[in-house]
Amino acid sequence: MAEYLHIIYTVMWFVIAIGIFYVGRKNRLGITTTVASAMFLFMGCWWLIDNLVSGVDFMSGTLAWVFRGIIAIFVVAIALCYIGYRKSQK
Repeated sequence: MAEYLHIIYTVMWFVIAIGIFYVGRKNRLGITTTVASAMFLFMGCWWLIDNLVSGVDFMSGTLAWVFRGIIAIFVVAIALCYIGYRKSQK
């Protein structure tokens, strides 16, 4: 089961990205859900590359810190988009 865990995570990130994008379009939530969907697409691609490239571990060392930094930027962007969305609703 452990050998399939990376594949399960990869599929999970892509499914979450598609789900968030669909819900955002359905409820007209705008750029916030688009950025969140892009974040999960990035996570899915990162895990997919980690699965396909056997010589490099993308989840440890410097590459892990690059991954965390990019995710942090996405989280800040999502927060700013959400704050802008809430202000426009008032």
